[in-house]
Amino acid sequence: MSPPGPRSRSALTLYSHLDCPRSHAIRFVLALKGLPHDLVYVDPAHPPSELEAVMPRLALPVLIERDVVLYEPRIIAEYLDERFPHPPLLPSDPLGRARGRLTVFRIEQEWLSLLDQIRQGDTAGAAKAREALRAEPGKPHSSV
Repeated sequence: MSPPGPRSRSALTLYSHLDCPRSHAIRFVLALKGLPHDLVYVDPAHPPSELEAVMPRLALPVLIERDVVLYEPRIIAEYLDERFPHPPLLPSDPLGRARGRLTVFRIEQEWLSLLDQIRQGDTAGAAKAREALRAEPGKPHSSV
């Protein structure tokens, strides 16, 4: 998908890798909030020049809104939730918010970290990570 021209661009543009789960998480946030945005798939080896101009060291996903350039999924999600508060991403009560944040933390620590190991290409490490992902939920996988 080629990037849209400057006149056709929405206020929000998400630069994403095609199969990045962190980018997909931000796409879920944008969909939940019903925010119109342009989605630009990026080949990390050949990023678009407009993205290189604002981010010399590429880290996907990247959200751009006018002069605001954000990366790191948690920061993007928090920004979107504060900038567009309805509907909220987290419950209104402190315990509900804490549980929601713990869920995100566990997904990052227990699933995404293993996925990163699988994608790095080390055969032995990838095999251990796959085994840990198949293990029963909540079972620690510290041996990986």
